[in-house]
Amino acid sequence: MFFIRKAVQKDFSDIAKVHVYSWHDTYLDLLPISYTDEMNNLAKKTAMWEHILHQPEVEVWVAQDGNTIAGFIGYYSQNNLYEITTLYILPTYQQQGMGSALMKVSLQDITAANAAARFHLWVLDTNTNAINFYKKHGFEQSAEHHEEMYENIKIIDIKMIKNTNPSTT
Repeated sequence: MFFIRKAVQKDFSDIAKVHVYSWHDTYLDLLPISYTDEMNNLAKKTAMWEHILHQPEVEVWVAQDGNTIAGFIGYYSQNNLYEITTLYILPTYQQQGMGSALMKVSLQDITAANAAARFHLWVLDTNTNAINFYKKHGFEQSAEHHEEMYENIKIIDIKMIKNTNPSTT
């Protein structure tokens, strides 16, 4: 049985491992392999998370099963705006309610402290599993998107926005 808690600094290497393994599994069939290999490096992610967890504008929650951090969600905040920057679950823990629990606990914690909070995120337009997950949690697609060219392949991220009405969380 897993539980949700706020991340602490010493979690950085476990969060990096979840990030790398989950990112690889998620994007393996959605992005070019050269892109995933270039963007998904354990040493770089470990250094990144060690730095990120020191940032006061970043909030991260982890899902822990025994001694194993099996998933996490991260937010970047500025005033009342919260961007969900990461939500990753180890493949063996997916489809067990962990992502939903992370989403629910973190959104409730933030809105309890800041009723005016507004949420958004960016998701790969071909990541239908993630898009459907976010829709289930009250996010709606906006017209805004980012495009990136990589080896003559267009990669498109779409913006999704969350209605902060507590009855939708």
